[in-house]
Amino acid sequence: MRMKKKLALCLMLLVWLCSATALARPGVTVLCYHHVGPYHEIGPLANKYTVTPGTLRAHFDYLKENGYRMVSVEEYIRYNRGEISLPDRSVLLTFDDAYASFYEQVYPLLQEYRYPALLAMVGIWQEAPPDEPDRILTWQQAREMEKSGLVEIASHSYNLHYMTPANRFGDSSHAATTLEYANGRFEDPAVYERRVRADLQRSQQLFAEQLGHPVRVMVWPYGEYNEILLAAAKATGHVVTFGLTGGFNPPGPTSLAAGKRGIIYDNPDVSRFTKFLAAGGVAEQKKRIVQLDMDSLYDRNPRQFESNINQALDRIFRGNANTVYLQAFDDSHGDGDIRSVYFQNSVAPVKADVFDHVTRRLQGRGFQVFAWLPTLSGQWLTREHPEDVVAAYEIKGKGWYRRATPFSQRVQEQLRTMIRELALRTPIDGILFQDDLYLNDYEDVSPAARATFAGRFGRELTPEALREPEIRRQWAKIKAQSLTELTRDLIGSVREFRPLVLTARNIYAEAVLNPRAMEWFAQDYQEYLRTYDYTVIMAYPYMENQG
Repeated sequence: MRMKKKLALCLMLLVWLCSATALARPGVTVLCYHHVGPYHEIGPLANKYTVTPGTLRAHFDYLKENGYRMVSVEEYIRYNRGEISLPDRSVLLTFDDAYASFYEQVYPLLQEYRYPALLAMVGIWQEAPPDEPDRILTWQQAREMEKSGLVEIASHSYNLHYMTPANRFGDSSHAATTLEYANGRFEDPAVYERRVRADLQRSQQLFAEQLGHPVRVMVWPYGEYNEILLAAAKATGHVVTFGLTGGFNPPGPTSLAAGKRGIIYDNPDVSRFTKFLAAGGVAEQKKRIVQLDMDSLYDRNPRQFESNINQALDRIFRGNANTVYLQAFDDSHGDGDIRSVYFQNSVAPVKADVFDHVTRRLQGRGFQVFAWLPTLSGQWLTREHPEDVVAAYEIKGKGWYRRATPFSQRVQEQLRTMIRELALRTPIDGILFQDDLYLNDYEDVSPAARATFAGRFGRELTPEALREPEIRRQWAKIKAQSLTELTRDLIGSVREFRPLVLTARNIYAEAVLNPRAMEWFAQDYQEYLRTYDYTVIMAYPYMENQG
């Protein structure tokens, strides 16, 4: 199959629920720097995370002149334990990777300005530096800086700061959060858990040997972490861990367990730095989103498939997009009744295990990737369980997709398993719930729905009962809530492995424009805005008679 006549790249109309700037709350801003040196120097450290000594001094001057207070790790911990208060303009400075430039360029500035800072060290790099030996500072220098009281040392892992094979296509990903792919097999999750915990234990052992004590802060390599890593950090004595998503850190246990840091890149001048600080360490970026159909992309011929991917990447890049909603299911029949998916899992039939590969190719070009997921329209959910098919009390009232009822616990568990296994293997940035999450005003009268109705109202679900306006209104609300609660449950399953994943859900335009349409679709626009990061309005002007 050659590339279809179109790649099904279409702009999405959405409502952005919130941003860090919109919901700015009091809290500590944590900044992340890396190498400090000539910005255009030739060598392994010349990358977008380099800042010049002049830029760093300008940042320090701005912080000093504009009333910002630099806080230590000790103050950050006590603040989040409720033991002290801090002013709104509080900043914690952190520096990753322990380059020699920290000792040569940063430490003198910290002494001059009397600013405390956190330095994250990769254990194995101290024993076998990844580049030239003089690029990494020494243990002696680390001990000297720690003794000054200005610098606290953190772990950046012992040996998790590298890329590892991630799938059969040869893609690589972060070792800390990836099930390694070797000899045609993926690492067992239990083996993965033992591997990362052993690394954190080895790191603590090394710090105890070299510094005379274990460290209390874990800075995740590449900012990536999951629930397994958070548990391992706690078990190995770490009090604080930090990722790399920007945002304010309000007081509380979350800011200890998974603190947010804003990463400094592209050597920002004071003007950009000012905006960055005001947003709590979040870089300004408007979303420009395209939808990419895997059905149009996938081809059984590997060479043609790669050619299709390359064409898609070029078109999306030329379109100035930064986010892709990538179809994770097979809808090649075009009827919305999903028969298989494009990722390996133990629940749904797999057409081809390619979603992970395309996701990593897109991310490699700088795009955020949302997994565009099916839910109730997965035909495998009801193939052997016809009692779980969404039923209507009038034949003419059946919806346009054949769906599974959201009231079935069995259906809920299968969806949790499917989505959890996707998140375990693929580093998705977000999830988009397909428009199969609806129930019309004639639905649902499946056995599970009837049981729910009887439990809520103490009577049988019948057409006569639904002719009562208040019963009909309440039942529509219950149906809408059941769909939203299902997605909340699924989001929780994803966040076990992708804690920072963003969320989006499709909504029919009529449900936004017409208050009565909530009963027609069981879609509550206001509830969407409270629940998801993005609400994607399916605006079809001709279908809505607006053309």
